[in-house]
Amino acid sequence: MKILVTGAKGFVGKNLSVALNNLKENKDRTRPNLVIDEVFEYDIDNTNLELEEFAKKADFVFNLAGVNRPKTEEDFIKGNVNFQEELLNALKKANNKCPIMISSTIQASLIGRYADGVYGKSKQQGENIFFDYMKNTGVPVYVYRFPNLFGKWCKPNYNSVVATFCNNIANDLPITVNDRSVEIEFLYIDDLINEMLDLLEGKEHRCNYDGLTPIESKDGKYCFAPITHKVTLGEVVDLLEAFSKQSKTLIIPEIPNNSFAKKLYSTYLTYLPKEKMAFKLKMNVDDRGSFTELLKTKNNGQISINISKPNITKGQHWH
Repeated sequence: MKILVTGAKGFVGKNLSVALNNLKENKDRTRPNLVIDEVFEYDIDNTNLELEEFAKKADFVFNLAGVNRPKTEEDFIKGNVNFQEELLNALKKANNKCPIMISSTIQASLIGRYADGVYGKSKQQGENIFFDYMKNTGVPVYVYRFPNLFGKWCKPNYNSVVATFCNNIANDLPITVNDRSVEIEFLYIDDLINEMLDLLEGKEHRCNYDGLTPIESKDGKYCFAPITHKVTLGEVVDLLEAFSKQSKTLIIPEIPNNSFAKKLYSTYLTYLPKEKMAFKLKMNVDDRGSFTELLKTKNNGQISINISKPNITKGQHWH
C-alpha cells in the first residue's frame, strides 16, 4: 500500500509518517497484516507537480494539511479550503479514487464558544467539500474531528496548552492559568496514530455527534478516536509540577498504565533539556559499604543500590 500524507511536517503528520515508515521498514511488527510499500510526505515546501505525482500513485490519502494560526483570516480559507480543492483536483486528474481521511476539529461544530469562529467555519467548509466529493464519486471519505491534541513533537506556544506547559515547566519558565477548574478533552497523539492505523486496516471507529460528544455508531457520518481524557487545567499543572520535582524528591508519581498521567509524563520527558536528564544522587557511605536511593514510589517501594563489603551483613534480611 502506498500512502500520501499531506501536512507531513506538522504535529500529527510527523507522528503518522514516522509510524508508517516504521511499518514500511519492518521496525514495527505489531501489525503484520498492514503492508506499507511507500510513504509520500507532502507539505507546504513541496510543489504542485509533486502533489500531482503523489496523487497518481497513492492507494490511501491522509489529508492532515491545514492552518490554525494564520496571519490573516484569509489564510484560514487558503489553508483549510483551497488546498482541499487542490488535492481533490490532483486526484481527479489522475483518475485516482482511493480513500481519503481528513483531519478536522470539534470547532467545526460551530456550537457554543465555537459558534462564530472563523477557524471552525473554514474547517466545516473543508469537511463539506469532501462530503460532496464522496457523494458525487462514491469514494470513501473519513472525517475526524479532533479535540485537543498533545504528545511528542507538539509545538509550544502555538495551539496546545499541554505543549506550552510542558515546555515552560521543563525549562523553568513561568506559566499562566486563569482558571484551574476549566475541563478540557485531550487526545494523546499515540492513541490517535493507533486509530489512523486501525483505519488503514478497516477497523475505524465511526460516530455521529450529540453536540460536541461523539456517539459511536456503525454507520456514523464521522470517525473518531475512542480513547480521550477529560482533565482540568489544575490537574495538568499539578501533575507537571510533580514531574519537575522528581530530581529533588526522587519520587516517581503514580502513572497507571494507559492513564492520562502516564501519557502526560511521557510527553513531559520529551521537553526536558539534556542537562536535566541526569541528576546527582546521594551515596550514603560507611565501613560496611554504601547505600544509594535511585527512585521512590508512594505505594510500591523504592529502587536503590546497596553495596556491601566482604563479610558484611546488613539489616538481617534479604534484598
